[in-house]
Amino acid sequence: MAAMIITTLSLLAVLLAPSPHHKYGLTEAMPRLDGTIRVASYNMLNFFDQQDDPSLQGEYDDFGDNPGPTSFERCQELAASIKAINADVLALEEIESLEAIEWFRDRFLEGMGYDHAAAKDVGYYRGVEQGVLSRFPITNVSTWPKADLGKVNRTGGGWADVPPGKTDIKFQRSPLFVTVRTPGGYELSLFAVHHKAGRDRWLREAEALQIVDYISQLSQQDPEKNIIVLGDFNAQPWDRSMQVYFRSGMVDAMTLRGVNMKYDDASPLRRTHTSGRIIDYILLNHAALGELVAGSGFVLGTSAEDYDWRNDPIPAGYASDHYPIVIDLVPRDGEGDSVTASMWPRSATGTALAAAAKAPKPTPRVASPAPKPNAEPAASGPGAFMASKRSKKFHKSTCHNAKRIKESNQVTYDSIEEAQEAGKEPAGCCKPS
Repeated sequence: MAAMIITTLSLLAVLLAPSPHHKYGLTEAMPRLDGTIRVASYNMLNFFDQQDDPSLQGEYDDFGDNPGPTSFERCQELAASIKAINADVLALEEIESLEAIEWFRDRFLEGMGYDHAAAKDVGYYRGVEQGVLSRFPITNVSTWPKADLGKVNRTGGGWADVPPGKTDIKFQRSPLFVTVRTPGGYELSLFAVHHKAGRDRWLREAEALQIVDYISQLSQQDPEKNIIVLGDFNAQPWDRSMQVYFRSGMVDAMTLRGVNMKYDDASPLRRTHTSGRIIDYILLNHAALGELVAGSGFVLGTSAEDYDWRNDPIPAGYASDHYPIVIDLVPRDGEGDSVTASMWPRSATGTALAAAAKAPKPTPRVASPAPKPNAEPAASGPGAFMASKRSKKFHKSTCHNAKRIKESNQVTYDSIEEAQEAGKEPAGCCKPS
């Protein structure tokens, strides 16, 4: 049965047509290798199911407008990518809950063999977390949302400055830790991560230092434990938070390309995000590295269509702003070199390489002068302000976020006072005042 699933899905992967907006990664998934297990990571971009979660109300309402339930069409696109890579163990980022990925699995991934699933609250106010789908049993599901990152040891120089007065430092999203065990008894311990995004390098560095400490503790208990850290790191290879992992002995599986060595980190085939950055990784400790099939790693590119994500709906055919990243392992200690990976075919690489050759060189950004503060109050009048029935915030009606509110949820006010009397608060994006 498992062999039939693998054969059928491998054929499906070959038949999938590449997106006309393809820019990065392979246009088709590499075929499964006999005698291996496949491990992958995929950020599903604010995946919320069709059930209203009462705990998510206000500005980040899972059933409102920001972002609201994931459309049926995007569920199909996400499922097509997951079916194409055909992983045995799949880490997922930006999913609402265990119930959400089980609903998605049962509705869109039927027959994939993902009988085991895990997800757990990671302490993020927006209500998204990490999860794992697996064909093998899952145990030891843990998170650390209350961990004190203020105690991490920042040895040496070069660290980003911690903002003054910051004392209560936590993971923005705790890692999710699970262990999977194959029928043959091979075990993998996984940290599914989603590091802090944006400019807060100091917090990404603290998060990485804490996770490396967890890895050290596990390795001290069992030096032969196979450990993988995978997910969305929101950092490029040269950033200090990534160096924390590399200097602790973790190895980026994609750097061991074997037959595909000519495609370095500057290649569009290696980029994992529509912005052209490398920010998703699968990192292996020394024990797990022995089972890696060198050159098996790849990024499966999906649609990279440009659109105004603040104002416009997600285009048809667009699954996520991240792409799945994949490796193959031989589930026997130290036998990764017993299997040889295949060269990436030109049919899978040509589109991204051609797109990169045509892309214009980026123009250096020149900082715009800071806008002059506007002390004048926002104009009042019929419908001057707008809110969602499901949110505590109100906006100027001209605000881009106001335009995203579904018509059925729109509530308008003629003045700030009227909005405040209705219990609404000014939104931070347009600052009605």
